[in-house]
Amino acid sequence: MQAIIFTEAGSGFGLGHLSRCDALRDYLENTGFTVTIYCRGDYISLDCTHLEWLDDDYSKIDEALGNNNLVVVDSYYADSKLCDYINSKAKICVFFDDFNRIQYPKDSIILNGALRGGRFYTDVKNEIFAGIEYYVLRKEFRKREQKIINKDIGKILITLGGNDYANNTQAILEIMEKECPYAMIDVILGKTYKPISYNFNTNIHKNLSPSVIKNLMLDCDLAISGGGVTMVELQSTCTPSIAMQIASNQAYQLRVWQKEGLRIATNIYQIKGLLKTLRKFKDRKKLSNHLAKIEIGAKVDEFINILVSKYNA
Repeated sequence: MQAIIFTEAGSGFGLGHLSRCDALRDYLENTGFTVTIYCRGDYISLDCTHLEWLDDDYSKIDEALGNNNLVVVDSYYADSKLCDYINSKAKICVFFDDFNRIQYPKDSIILNGALRGGRFYTDVKNEIFAGIEYYVLRKEFRKREQKIINKDIGKILITLGGNDYANNTQAILEIMEKECPYAMIDVILGKTYKPISYNFNTNIHKNLSPSVIKNLMLDCDLAISGGGVTMVELQSTCTPSIAMQIASNQAYQLRVWQKEGLRIATNIYQIKGLLKTLRKFKDRKKLSNHLAKIEIGAKVDEFINILVSKYNA
């Protein structure tokens, strides 16, 4: 069984698309698929093949597609015409979607793992798998582990995702060092960042494995994150968090999570006020207990089995 994934990562794209495609690849490989990820953009990784596949004459698409493959597309830039073309060449075609971006080919599959993601598709006739139960977590985050909520905030984690061009990490770090002077602070830097100035109680991390990142999440008492993949991974560990909107396309999903108790900041200046709402042990405990009831990724195995059945039909 062969699977081809087209996605994008780097400047202007972020790393979220590639991250969830890599997580999907792991699921597919575990069921017997051979998977190749073709990634456009300036982010280079040994885990995927760099290919500027979004060309006008589709020649690079044709070169990569092959025959009768499962094809997955995760892109904000592929238009309806290109999606129709890819779908016509695929045995099965799946489109990652976040907000019903375009009209997808009618016989293709839409996968939207966002919390309450099904709201976008009231008049859509595609086969749709939507909702947080279809969120494709990296394998390290699929197993729920007991999160210990301590009485006081002794450890803080700051992680804003793959790119931090605005250097929000520095601004948030300065707030945390001032507001929680006795806490140990761990900062995870992404692929793109500016120099960070910090005090003795702060640890700077780069190029961490997913398992180490998960351990830092489980170990901290409070986290401040961006609003993308990292935010959902934090919720899977039931970590009381403040999520900052980094990109405009995160706004709707963050508002939905806010209704579940997640604290949301649209700018740096709101961080200090939101911190006050999580200082109390009972508030952090309440939030963590509520997050434990949200079944992130609970139906992805079911979705993969459906793809296998369709492929073999």
